[in-house]
Amino acid sequence: MTEPQEASSSSGLVHFTTAQIPAGHRIEYWESHNAKALIGLDIRTLENTPLAAEEVNLYFPALRFAGVKGSSQIVERSARIIAEHPTGDVAMFFALSGEAFFYHSAGMIMLKPGQAVLYDADRPFVRGFARGLRELVLTIPREEYVRLTRGKPLKEPVVFDFATGSGSPGKDPAATSLASLINSALRRPQDDPHRVEQEAFSLMERLLARAVGNDRDSAYRRAMQEIERRYADISLGRAQVALAAGVSERQLSRLFAAQGETFAEHLQTHRLQAAEALLVSEPRTPVAEIARRCGFTSPSHFSRSFKARTGVTPLELQRATEA
Repeated sequence: MTEPQEASSSSGLVHFTTAQIPAGHRIEYWESHNAKALIGLDIRTLENTPLAAEEVNLYFPALRFAGVKGSSQIVERSARIIAEHPTGDVAMFFALSGEAFFYHSAGMIMLKPGQAVLYDADRPFVRGFARGLRELVLTIPREEYVRLTRGKPLKEPVVFDFATGSGSPGKDPAATSLASLINSALRRPQDDPHRVEQEAFSLMERLLARAVGNDRDSAYRRAMQEIERRYADISLGRAQVALAAGVSERQLSRLFAAQGETFAEHLQTHRLQAAEALLVSEPRTPVAEIARRCGFTSPSHFSRSFKARTGVTPLELQRATEA
């Protein structure tokens, strides 16, 4: 079988789609394209339906932009894949539609549309898209990232909120502008790629300066990281998270209140989201085991809370995933 050709345009865009590839070879060629064009990954589907995916890539001297669409899938960047396909890059994924789980060495993050995650592409991770994905991607050389952060390496993922449409309160304007720039460049490549790349660098510098320099945001991020690391611990409470964040319990409550939720609500939501990710990725694991691994002391309480959140029981979701 002849390998499908990637379509290049005079504007410099590279288009790839699985549409014309026989179903049994789609994952193979999707992995091959990503290894060459963006980031090497192990990929598997969550359903018996054939993978459907497409990607548009645009390259600059230092940065790379991509627009990705796909059906439900799990993508993994393991130590083996990193050794075979090192990038030397930091990657930023902007979720436009489809919730996703993001496992990394220190925990798990659930990402919603309008959230972007920044992570070192040469550190292991697993991303899962139970309902498909549509996202923008930017990669930046690690040495450029370190330069922009004045020597600070990226050891754990950082999450930013951006506006997917018109701007709204609470969204990071630099992240919103960066997503808009990537989207515009992929739709209508500019005559001056140098200007586009420099504008992207400028927005990244603004974004990173705020991320590493805002004490309030840093405390909230440290609290999030502690929850991501320890959500499976049934004894995890406000006191431990406040200590890890370097604030008092009262200050911690204020940090969560500023986000429109309580600490208990956030912890419960994170545990349920983690459980949903496991139910989808491990459909044969007993529900009671998943409940335990996500910090629930009672399987029955877990099942009631899960159905209240999703409308289905954990067992029903597992059965639907296996179907």
